[in-house]
Amino acid sequence: MSQLSVAELTWITEQGFASLISVQQFQRALTNQVFLLTFNNNQQVIFKRLNTKARDLNARVSELKVQHMLSAQGLTPKVLASCEQYKLQQYVPGQLLSEDTSETNVISLLAQQLHFIHQFPALYAQPQRLAFELKKLKSQQQKNIDQDKFTQLFLLAIELDKSSPRNVLCQGDLSFNNILFSTDNEIKILDWEYASIACAEYDLAACVCINKLNKQQQHSLIKQYYHLNKETLSLTYPAFKVQCARYLSVFIYLSELWENCFIESAQ
Repeated sequence: MSQLSVAELTWITEQGFASLISVQQFQRALTNQVFLLTFNNNQQVIFKRLNTKARDLNARVSELKVQHMLSAQGLTPKVLASCEQYKLQQYVPGQLLSEDTSETNVISLLAQQLHFIHQFPALYAQPQRLAFELKKLKSQQQKNIDQDKFTQLFLLAIELDKSSPRNVLCQGDLSFNNILFSTDNEIKILDWEYASIACAEYDLAACVCINKLNKQQQHSLIKQYYHLNKETLSLTYPAFKVQCARYLSVFIYLSELWENCFIESAQ
């Protein structure tokens, strides 16, 4: 149990679970530290040690509301208990998309899942705030950055924030590691801490960036998503592609700053 602190073990015990017998850490998690807990009654749950520097309290409160809404619809695991520093949620056994090398229609799956997510009410999540995120990450940098580059992308982020219709619930982090094929043959979407009320282009760009899709994959994802949603999208396909590209340039830079803060500092 040495992976968990005395305070964490005490908090878990206070939630009314049986005796804890094992703790296994998931190495793939980036923002938070994630553990699989097994109790002596064979119950298993996920414990998250939340990175309070990466997301503020308001963002965590919004995330919790979104997760409660979507777990009621069976889209994501249930939250069992939470506080400012920790979260316990349902463990769903299965296989992540990143582990399924036989999946040949990955781009189609991403397009379909984004389409599905965007049908849910745009409730509870925080409104798109790319400029805020850039400014916050800049303040957390441990080394100097190119000020001209920051200014250029910061101004673009302000423009995108102001022009966004904010009419879509966006997952904001639809990576291969966040799509789970459960043993019950259901698809679960994990990790909603970057959920935002934004627009489709926002979520597509985030998905492209986090999965490091190549140009051909990007084109295919945007085209397939547009085909699924062309009746409701206000932009023409060429204009939609341009807007996705503008969002992508901001997300790539956000990712660069984020890695400087939370990946390099952890090494």
